[in-house]
Amino acid sequence: MRDYLRPTALEAVERRFNELTAAPAPLALDGCTIGHGLPPRSIPLDELRIILLKRQTSWHAKDAAWTELVRRAQEQGEPWITAAMGMMMPALKKIAGNAARGFRGEIADFDSEIVEGFLCALNTVDAAAPKVYSSLYFMARRYGQEARIGADRLNGRSAEYDEIGSAGYRPVVAGHPDLVLARAVRDRGISSEEADLIAMAHLDGEGMSKLAEAQGTSPYLVRRRLAGAEERLARFLSDSFPREAA
Repeated sequence: MRDYLRPTALEAVERRFNELTAAPAPLALDGCTIGHGLPPRSIPLDELRIILLKRQTSWHAKDAAWTELVRRAQEQGEPWITAAMGMMMPALKKIAGNAARGFRGEIADFDSEIVEGFLCALNTVDAAAPKVYSSLYFMARRYGQEARIGADRLNGRSAEYDEIGSAGYRPVVAGHPDLVLARAVRDRGISSEEADLIAMAHLDGEGMSKLAEAQGTSPYLVRRRLAGAEERLARFLSDSFPREAA
């Protein structure tokens, strides 16, 4: 059983982030330097986190803010490494919740793996590359997925799938559909990019316009890519887990 007096890795990061953003001298970024419509002043990171979560905040502003966060973490180390993790905390908690869904064992290890995945990405990602936030997010999510797959395997749990509907993407697995995508990528049924696109559209509920903006393309092309990814996933599941004849 979990020791509730001992924080998980994500809880420890959140506590440290709260300390870093507390008055009277909260860790902050300069909105004037980042630009793209952010308030033209020093913005404490806890406030900036809220701003970046808002739908009306442009992807240009989000990219610019995350570029600066990653650059500082890579060049200066702490406290900016913890700051970057704290800025990603809402997404990391969502990843952890998905990984733990339906699991009755110890889940603290999931948090640790998610943090490790984030740190791995933070250490290797090109801060100047577009969509740097996505690179951090999806690496953390893959580590969380793999941790859940490994835990299920140790506990003797196996995946179960329903039939593939006419729309293609209808996998059901013990825990969460993220695990289906992780297995499909691992077994080369689909690419990691295709898995990310399916997850954003079907699991995160992102619309075509937002996906297109994030990928720097048109909704029409995103829709085509999604349809192709769904078709390949459906074919992979059909081949790997055929329904038994009645």
